[in-house]
Amino acid sequence: MYISTLNISSKGQIVLPKKIRDILKTNVVALEINDNNQVMISPLHDLSGSLSAYKKNTNLSFEEIRQQSWSESTTHANKSTRPIK
Repeated sequence: MYISTLNISSKGQIVLPKKIRDILKTNVVALEINDNNQVMISPLHDLSGSLSAYKKNTNLSFEEIRQQSWSESTTHANKSTRPIK
């Protein structure tokens, strides 16, 4: 077990000591406060690349994909609106 006292800055920030960061082996943590006002710090796995399974195979740039999506959404919106009589 490792116990450390931390200061809270005027901006509400804390700095985890290096030893704790090394134990957690991550730069992303979740904070949980229980009914006794105890704070639990839990490591989260690195989330980068977590959406890569949903990537579409395309050679289009982000800008081209966004423009295509915008064009499709405005075309769909124009077809679904009825003229007011």
